[in-house]
Amino acid sequence: MPAQSIALLFVAAAIALLWLAVRYLLPWLLDRDTAVPEGAVHSVDILERVAAEGSLRTDSWQLEPSHRAPSDPYTPEQAHIAMQQHRDCGTDLCAAKHSAFWTLVDAGHAVPDARVER
Repeated sequence: MPAQSIALLFVAAAIALLWLAVRYLLPWLLDRDTAVPEGAVHSVDILERVAAEGSLRTDSWQLEPSHRAPSDPYTPEQAHIAMQQHRDCGTDLCAAKHSAFWTLVDAGHAVPDARVER
């Protein structure tokens, strides 16, 4: 009988502690995100900035010189070399590869996917 009383006392104490945690500690934990440190940048702002910086790469004046489109159109031979040099680039972000690809298409050396727009 005394063992059951001790067990009941421990269960009652555990329930009381759990109630106190839910009553006082949980609301405090949930309200902590409202206190932002001074000078902190929210993660949404960081993600928007990264997306904006990624979209800036499409402007040729902001690209590294090696990724800019040539001032004179490529010849098909130059376009082949440019495609090899920029094999890791995408045609949507690299103006040099974009220009080389469409030079090859115009020369009949490459066939774009039917979904691709110039």
